[in-house]
Amino acid sequence: MPLLYRVFINLHVILAFILFFLALGLSVAALRTRKQKSLNPAFWRWQAAAQIGVLLLAVSGASLYLVHLRPRDSLHVLYGVLALLTIGVERGLMPGRSLRIVMENDYGKFHEVWVYFGLNVFLFLMLGRGITTGLFGF
Repeated sequence: MPLLYRVFINLHVILAFILFFLALGLSVAALRTRKQKSLNPAFWRWQAAAQIGVLLLAVSGASLYLVHLRPRDSLHVLYGVLALLTIGVERGLMPGRSLRIVMENDYGKFHEVWVYFGLNVFLFLMLGRGITTGLFGF
């Protein structure tokens, strides 16, 4: 395998681990503020960074797939798609976004701390499963 491909795969794996721990950190941060009804501005900056990171991870993973460097288990692709869907929901539920406005109009205010705790735990799990299927094939 050419050196360029090996570097690209290593960057993909390193980014996956960084995002794995970032999602864990965001989950813990949301859990620590569970008594509040809203999250602080620093949380939203880190949340946006995680969303951008997942997009970069998806682009690099799709690029690897297109050059025939496929994961050992095809479920790896499913976990990537689920992570992308998760950040789409996260993005839509951020303050002032359309999905949040629709949810608030239909159901009233919701406890954003618990919503983002759940979404980040799910993202953490999807990234963890993606790492295990990508590296070990299970």
